[in-house]
Amino acid sequence: MKASGHLRLTAPAGFGRRHVAPLVPRFAEAHRDVSVSLNLSDRVVDIVNEGYDCAVRVGDLPDSSLVSLRLADNRRLCVAAPAYLQRAGTPQHPGELGRHQCLTLSSNASQARGWAFSVDGELTHLRPSGRYDCSDGQVLHDWCLAGHGIAWRSTWEVEQEVASGALVTLLDDFAAPPNGIYAVFPQRKHLPLRVRLWIDFLKHTYGDSTYWSPAMP
Repeated sequence: MKASGHLRLTAPAGFGRRHVAPLVPRFAEAHRDVSVSLNLSDRVVDIVNEGYDCAVRVGDLPDSSLVSLRLADNRRLCVAAPAYLQRAGTPQHPGELGRHQCLTLSSNASQARGWAFSVDGELTHLRPSGRYDCSDGQVLHDWCLAGHGIAWRSTWEVEQEVASGALVTLLDDFAAPPNGIYAVFPQRKHLPLRVRLWIDFLKHTYGDSTYWSPAMP
């Protein structure tokens, strides 16, 4: 049986630009009778009432009647530009972040509880502050690169800059366990073939460790 019809997808804007949008043409090339709409938004889209077939979600999932499939780990870490660290010093413990300029998301569910760390074997959430916050993760990324402070970001957002030395990882020994990157869809039974194939495609792509290279520690 050949997949056909229209596939409606949604994903967070930053992750979607980097890791969903580039995959859509590859999927469509393999399934030429399928057309695709991709919505990129940082709000939590109501996929049932808004008629989406599948969402990619990053982070802790709220309790929901939706079905979710974990596709990959989402590791998070603190980063800063070398220029900032030369000026302000390097924190050695999460408790020292209160003395630093921290770049925080002003409205994002993934940081609603604060920045997560593993301290003395327990998961701890801190709410650092600084002079700048923004609702857009890409802006925080740019501010961090420019040396304006410390940011808590997912590895997929900063891996290239860390590999090049433009950003330095901090507090690695206190990194919290990863949360997840998920495919979320309304039901498991009677999924159209095009939806099942898309989910399988994501699982295969994200499950390949070479996809996420350069590898992060």
